[in-house]
Amino acid sequence: MSRSDPKKRSALVRVLRQCKRDERGAILAELAFAMPLFITFLMGIVEVGNYLLVNLKLQHSVVSIADLVTRDEEISEDVMADIFNAAPQIMAPFEMGDGALVIVSSISQTEDDPASIFWQRSGGGSMSANSNFGIEGEAPNLPEGLTMRDDETILATEIFYSYQPIIFQFIPAQTIRKSSFFRPRIGALQSVDPAEEL
Repeated sequence: MSRSDPKKRSALVRVLRQCKRDERGAILAELAFAMPLFITFLMGIVEVGNYLLVNLKLQHSVVSIADLVTRDEEISEDVMADIFNAAPQIMAPFEMGDGALVIVSSISQTEDDPASIFWQRSGGGSMSANSNFGIEGEAPNLPEGLTMRDDETILATEIFYSYQPIIFQFIPAQTIRKSSFFRPRIGALQSVDPAEEL
């Protein structure tokens, strides 16, 4: 064995020990493993935040529209059209268009007749949806515990919104429905006056 062999061996051992102690590139390897998890977590936060914001905006919108409908003693087709035209502004920055719809139902009863939907109007968007309360002229499907007195009117307002995820299917695409019940402040609102002729 030559005299240089132990020197070579000790130099090799020294280099291996230094490599073992050197951790300068360790953070990059850890980051490479953790980055996909961080990105997925961030996208989940964005998606959940957007979903919650849409729900809050829909609840605010359905209450605001119901409030507008019940302000006056009487209501006309023109006023209803104006309220439906205002719905997209209330829902901003979320667009309504063909992915949303507002339905207002006037539910009332008299001494002689049981509760029924006296009138029903829809607008604010062009989505195809049916009221959960039923259709005009028929008995309403009222929530359990909601009772009515004679000559009392309830304005049941619904908003439907087609939710589409913005990043991935963490929260699935679905139709969100929010509803609100208001009593008229002054009149009975059992009918809608015809539109004014120009």
